[in-house]
Amino acid sequence: MNVIKSALKNHHIVTVLSIIILIIGIEALLTMPRRATPKITIYKGLVVAFYPGATTLQVENQLTRKLERQLFSYGEVNQEKTTSETRDGYVVITVALHEWVKDTEGFWSKLKLSLSQYKKLSLPPSVIGPVVDSDFGDTVALLISIDSDKRSYHELKTYLERVEDALRTVKGTGRITIFGYQDEQISVSADSHALSKYGLSLAQLVTVLKTQNAVSYSGHIETELSTLPIHASGLYSSVAQVKNQQIFVSPEGNFLRVRDVADVKREMKEPTSKIRINGKENNTLILSLQMQPDYNIVAFGKRIQAKLAESTQHFPSDIHFTTINNQPEVVARSIDDFIREFFIAVGAVIFVTMLLLPFRVASIAAMAIPITIAVTFAMLDLIGIELHEVSLASLIVVLGMVVDDAIVIADNYVEKLDEGESTWDAAWKSASELFVPVLTATLAIITAFLPLLFFLEGSVGDFIYALPITVLIALLSSFAVAMLITPLLCHTFIKKGLKTDTSKNGFNFLDMIQRVYDKTISSAINHPRITVTFGILVVVAGGLLLLDVRQKFFPAAERAQFVIEVNMARNTKLEVTDAAVKRLEDLISGDDRITDYASFVGTSPPRVYYSFAPKFPRESYGLLLVNTTSVEAVGELIDSYHKKAEALVPGGRVNMMGFQQGIPVDAPVEVRITGYETDKLKEIGNRVKEIMKGAKGSRQVHTDMYDSYYLGLNINDTIANKLGFTSGIIAGQVATGFSGLPVSSMLEGEESIDITLRLNKESRKDFDDLKNMEIVSPVTRSSVPIREVAALRPTWQTGQIAHKNGVRTLTVGAFTKGTLLPSDVLSEIRPAIDKLELPPGYRIEYGGEYEGKVSTFSQMAKALVVSVILIYLILLFQFKNSREPFIVMLAIPLTLFGAILGLIITDNPFGFTAFVGLTSLVGIVIRNSIILVDYADELVQKEKLDRREAAMLAGSRRLRPIFLTSMAAAVGVLPMIVSGSPLWAPLASVFSVGVIFSMVMTLIIIPVIYVLLMGNAYESR
Repeated sequence: MNVIKSALKNHHIVTVLSIIILIIGIEALLTMPRRATPKITIYKGLVVAFYPGATTLQVENQLTRKLERQLFSYGEVNQEKTTSETRDGYVVITVALHEWVKDTEGFWSKLKLSLSQYKKLSLPPSVIGPVVDSDFGDTVALLISIDSDKRSYHELKTYLERVEDALRTVKGTGRITIFGYQDEQISVSADSHALSKYGLSLAQLVTVLKTQNAVSYSGHIETELSTLPIHASGLYSSVAQVKNQQIFVSPEGNFLRVRDVADVKREMKEPTSKIRINGKENNTLILSLQMQPDYNIVAFGKRIQAKLAESTQHFPSDIHFTTINNQPEVVARSIDDFIREFFIAVGAVIFVTMLLLPFRVASIAAMAIPITIAVTFAMLDLIGIELHEVSLASLIVVLGMVVDDAIVIADNYVEKLDEGESTWDAAWKSASELFVPVLTATLAIITAFLPLLFFLEGSVGDFIYALPITVLIALLSSFAVAMLITPLLCHTFIKKGLKTDTSKNGFNFLDMIQRVYDKTISSAINHPRITVTFGILVVVAGGLLLLDVRQKFFPAAERAQFVIEVNMARNTKLEVTDAAVKRLEDLISGDDRITDYASFVGTSPPRVYYSFAPKFPRESYGLLLVNTTSVEAVGELIDSYHKKAEALVPGGRVNMMGFQQGIPVDAPVEVRITGYETDKLKEIGNRVKEIMKGAKGSRQVHTDMYDSYYLGLNINDTIANKLGFTSGIIAGQVATGFSGLPVSSMLEGEESIDITLRLNKESRKDFDDLKNMEIVSPVTRSSVPIREVAALRPTWQTGQIAHKNGVRTLTVGAFTKGTLLPSDVLSEIRPAIDKLELPPGYRIEYGGEYEGKVSTFSQMAKALVVSVILIYLILLFQFKNSREPFIVMLAIPLTLFGAILGLIITDNPFGFTAFVGLTSLVGIVIRNSIILVDYADELVQKEKLDRREAAMLAGSRRLRPIFLTSMAAAVGVLPMIVSGSPLWAPLASVFSVGVIFSMVMTLIIIPVIYVLLMGNAYESR
């Protein structure tokens, strides 16, 4: 049974179903989940372990190498992408998983259990950890700060916990975390002179404080009727009790208390990090909030803000709340912009269709758009694809294509009417006759996109996943609409053909195009060698243009937000880093283009964007997260301040940058040197560093392997052992005196406040104080100064040793100046670096943007090759021989020149989305070529024309649908070009200009090749 005839006969059913589909599509558009970018799975986690007292080299040998071997025993771990940073006393390993790992949470759980067992068997006893941070990749929806100039951290935390409890009741709320809390402690600061006066040691104070404040089992007592537990009192409940704690009683009967040898007070612990909002020196906490999957983040954000306002309305006026990262607001703006561009594109496509076709024909073709888009939205919602920039951009790209099938069918319908067919016959025949070629063309376009699903891996694959799915749904929907609904609309509203229709709106222009083309194709077929040579030259020119065009793998993200990173010299104190950050705060404060900013000193904000990787806490690191009034203001501010910012921090490295799309990198230009000896690595690294510094476009050149020094406490074992000391005893007493030791704690409700003992500041201010520090022998109970058992010697060491794939690797990184791209800098420095002579066992490789580009482009090239092969097989099934498919496929290289020309005209670089645009062109040009070749074959077989006549007539008769569909596709993406989006404008430029240019080349070159390769004789297929 002919389905097309059935649809015509049962037109009431088709009409009702179409209305229902429209309603469902509108409902899906209004309610489906929204987000700014697709959900990106971060296949990375952190393994952190501490080895107190160990040097960098000791940590590397006893901890890093062992942990790496254990990690690499798992097949899920991607060794090549796993890196580590070994420093004095600890190691941070960034564990990368293969992208084929689906149950990442299951693996992290397995790893935690495995490392817990491994520690007991293979790691030194004093190692703390290893700890697995599997939340490393989670992106927060909101960062909300609370600050006050009157409240303590404890009070702020109390208020913030009330807010947390309220926000947990909001539907869709995920993990909530509080950052920035500064703990209190009871400091017992001992005076070394007072200790010496009374013959006391720090060890004795430790013993007194520990034993007095211990919760110990006191047993129980049995009576005749019951057994009663015994609880001993005496726990500290105030600072006064600690001060008045008795140490001993002298022979004269005098009590010696803690206050006699130490200053005791309750105070904040020495901070290891600080957070400020808008430069205010207020106590500040930050609440990070994540959203559960499959919720509409825009609606979720509104619910959160309403609940926040409700829960804080009765808080004191000195408590201020600031939303410093508002992902729902970002998503709302982004989606609104895309939806606006989408409807502009719809209007543009309809306008072009109306301009070039009679009103009724154009209206019918245009009616395919709302139904197709409605089906697409409904299906995307059904299969769980959210509304975000990729799914909406995919709809804009495919918009011009969805009307193509309807245009072809409507054009064929009016041609049938001109041939004298009745409206009924013209309706079902117009679709039936073109069913196979239109289906083939639709499948060819789908096939151009579909391999992207299977060949792109990791974050890039996650990012682009919605594109081929959206194209698949939209094009299959448009095919169904063209076959079932368009003939019905034609039959209902169009009663006469173009020859009898006097209202030729827009056809003057088409007639002019037709006349020019008829002359051109006749001349081209009459001069085949010149025509083919011209086609070859165009392909070669396209290749040369591709080599010359600027390249940038992924552009900056379109966010009204940027960061200022501060990297001071390692071992820099927090106060010094904080002073540098304050200078940067003073620089940007008062700028009207900045709405607010948050400063993080010694720590990093959580992942506020999918490509932003938080740094492991260290006192020499700072970051300002800056919100601006607009996306455009980000570039303006960076241009205005980056040189001034660098001048303000001469002892550190300051980098101002917007967020980047794509694969996260530490620096856009990276050169890695892999080898064995740190000295040799640093020597080669310095040579590479000088080359990179000499490049005109590089800035902030740095390495990740550096020297630092430590104070060596060289113990004379002979003397120390004779006096009853071991190295562990000496180290423990020194650590207590100079760094402090939590010896006990005071309980306050749910809180536990550490009691920390160490020497006062006057007793630990310089090297002489360390030399003269009295340590007590646990054997003889006598005290001696450290200088009698140990010598102090400052010693240089490699402060950080980096590994990649378990091997020592030094990375030299650089950022770029102004508008220069990473590829520009790399092309300048690479010839000189490649000439460096390396010792055996050492090698150089390139990371940064280049590494991601090479990896992804190779995957995309494979996808493109597979697309071409699949398209050829589809054509082979249609044409039943190899010559016609070969002719059709020859249209593909003809797209290259126009595609690259589009980038040059719009001044866009060639990158990831431009490559996607090039891939999409393959489908379009194949569709045009199929329409030509299939119709030429039909003329040969049915009308018995020779190949030359068939080729000319096919080009002449198929000019109109090819021109109309190509123009619709090209105009559909114009809003993306006009928007100037750094991510999507390159794709639109490649697509729009490439479609128009390839249309011209296909209409001229393919008929000539058809004549040359098929000959003049009629052949039955």
